[in-house]
Amino acid sequence: MAKLARGLPDNFALDLPDEKPVVIGDFLDEEPALPLSRPPARVHSAATERVLRPELVRRERLGEAENGAVEGAVLHPVLRTSQASSVIRYQLNLSPGSKKMLEELVEHVCTYSPESDARTSEVFQGIITLLHDAMDELQLSELPRRGAWGSVTAKNFPVALSEAFESAILQAARKRGRLQA
Repeated sequence: MAKLARGLPDNFALDLPDEKPVVIGDFLDEEPALPLSRPPARVHSAATERVLRPELVRRERLGEAENGAVEGAVLHPVLRTSQASSVIRYQLNLSPGSKKMLEELVEHVCTYSPESDARTSEVFQGIITLLHDAMDELQLSELPRRGAWGSVTAKNFPVALSEAFESAILQAARKRGRLQA
């Protein structure tokens, strides 16, 4: 296919009136453009499973004869969309040190528990459940203020918070009789 010449075509004319301003109209006055006839694009939503896993694939037999015998034993995988999850997801922003500690904790759980494939979300859910159960014992009024970003008090705030969490967990355990005073 030959390349088209660069620039405007030879038959292009720009006829503008010299005596009055050009009225170009408003885009709302124009009729909506008809969509171009393109083949429909295959849209994969977040709910569409892209990996063909055995539990998500329905196999269909092609070419069955009237007597029930299969003419061609060709099986074609058919992609099914999974149900949209009703779980609300949160992004957790961790410092590199906190991220490393969480990863080490998950690795420790995987190594020393019966579940060698424990997920980060499960470990984090266990931590949150423990702390939520001790929420009534949480004394936050004595925490130092965080302070300006980058200050010593701002850097020490997570440590002071963890100490308050520890005290609350111990108090709650004593109340439930799990820990001796």
